[in-house]
Amino acid sequence: MKILYVHNYYQLDGGEDKVVEEEIKLLKQNGLEVNKYSVDNKDIEIRSFTKKVKLALNTIWSQTEYGRLTDYISKEKPDIVHFHNTFPLLSPSVYYVCQKMNIPVIQTLHNYRLGCPSAMLLRNNEVCEKCISGSLLNSVKYGCYRNSRVQTVPLSTMLYTHRFLNTWNNKVDKYIALTNFAKEKFIQIGLNEDKITVKPNFIEKHIEVGIKKEDQVTFVGRISKEKGLHLLLAAWSKVGSKVNTKLNVIGDGPLRKELESKYQHLSNVNFLGKLDSKDVLSYMSKSKYIIVPSIWYEGFPMTIIESYSVNTPVISSNIGSLKEVVINEVTGFHFENNNINSLENTLKKALHYSDYDKLQRNINEQYEKKYTPSANFKMLINIYEEVVRSKKIGK
Repeated sequence: MKILYVHNYYQLDGGEDKVVEEEIKLLKQNGLEVNKYSVDNKDIEIRSFTKKVKLALNTIWSQTEYGRLTDYISKEKPDIVHFHNTFPLLSPSVYYVCQKMNIPVIQTLHNYRLGCPSAMLLRNNEVCEKCISGSLLNSVKYGCYRNSRVQTVPLSTMLYTHRFLNTWNNKVDKYIALTNFAKEKFIQIGLNEDKITVKPNFIEKHIEVGIKKEDQVTFVGRISKEKGLHLLLAAWSKVGSKVNTKLNVIGDGPLRKELESKYQHLSNVNFLGKLDSKDVLSYMSKSKYIIVPSIWYEGFPMTIIESYSVNTPVISSNIGSLKEVVINEVTGFHFENNNINSLENTLKKALHYSDYDKLQRNINEQYEKKYTPSANFKMLINIYEEVVRSKKIGK
């Protein structure tokens, strides 16, 4: 089986980019031939008005990428094309290339872009589903993409156009959602339920299980409003003095200076900045818990399975996919979303939990079952084989 991965890289390296590289590596390690066709948002130049207009039109339909991908596929002749991100340089035009050439199309859904121009279902730091339940004009009204009505227009037009053309259901053979929660959201958005399968992300065990846990808990992520660190620090200011435990904050972002200044009086909070992946995993492996206090529908936080890979339980808000990936009192604990008092009480409960060893056993079981490279390869190859069979029958 010959597989072509197609991806539009982001200006800032993110989780999606990492997943693409890891999946390609996994498939090659298992003897499959994999090629990659990619573009990069770092190459975008929009200084002039003309280039801005061209980028906006390309978001809806890129004739340039339609031609380039046609030539590439004609040369490489893959059996399957697996898309990850197509925004904004590739555009949905690339699906039409594959249909024209009768090649099966798989699309991994990392965020909610097909139903929400901001991709996050979040507005003013609260969950927003107005473009799912109502008109996409809501996104223009509120300037949901980069807080700009002008920049939102091309995105909402792209979504409206391809909903009207039924591109999402007619040109894609199979979607991969990362959780069952996400699958249900995409069904609400309008995707055919039969076309969506669930496959989580994966990670290798980088650090040997058995490292002694220390009196510390850790937050890892972008320091921005939607990640909920402000809630965690507010709760920690109440509970931190009552427990002999340190809070590590790993990451950077627009709220770092503000939060660091506001909570500088807390001696048991350490802002460590952005660290490399090896150091992050080291902190995770020594922590009693990783805390994910997000207030939005996370896609699939790699932080959680990284934590599982070093046998560390997770405390998370009970919202969206987090509620599914973190199993309450099995692999960690939930607190009520956006609720400081609930988070405070959950922290107290977790830090005094009497059966911590049971949590670790459960985590190891969940990790081995769902999140190892070998488990993921089986899921992925089953998806590919099913799509190839269906396409042949469809001929």
